[in-house]
Amino acid sequence: MNKENLLSFLIICLASISVTGFVGCGGPKWPPTYKSSGTVTLDGTPIERATISFYPLDGQKPANATTDASGAFEVTSFNAGDGAMLGSFGVAIEKFPAVEIETTPGGTPYDESMNTDEGPSADSEKDPVNELPEKYSDHEKSGLSATVTADGENVFTFELKSK
Repeated sequence: MNKENLLSFLIICLASISVTGFVGCGGPKWPPTYKSSGTVTLDGTPIERATISFYPLDGQKPANATTDASGAFEVTSFNAGDGAMLGSFGVAIEKFPAVEIETTPGGTPYDESMNTDEGPSADSEKDPVNELPEKYSDHEKSGLSATVTADGENVFTFELKSK
């Protein structure tokens, strides 16, 4: 292969690589989502750290959210706060105690005093307890629903009752 052919070959290879890099492989194609938000209260009081789950009724993907201190939430399907797909959803809401983990920067160095023959305490093996009325944890029994539309505000207010 002479110098001229080699140079042409290299230029064609570089151009091909550049076009491939520019065009790419197309990446993931997510279905369209629509901003969806709202609030959750229990007997009129905002609920912090509640998990809201949108269960699809029309074949779309599920969506989730977590409430802030004012009970407000933004729904996520694929990327943080992107919303939910069009359609109807059954809704479940749960709240579990916050898990507090004591840590030190860089971890805790091992020392002999950490060895023990005792098993885990009974408290550490208990399942966490939902702090909201149980009926709201099942989207089929909660009585809660949401319908996401393309031209609506998609703001949902869930007013839970303790009794």
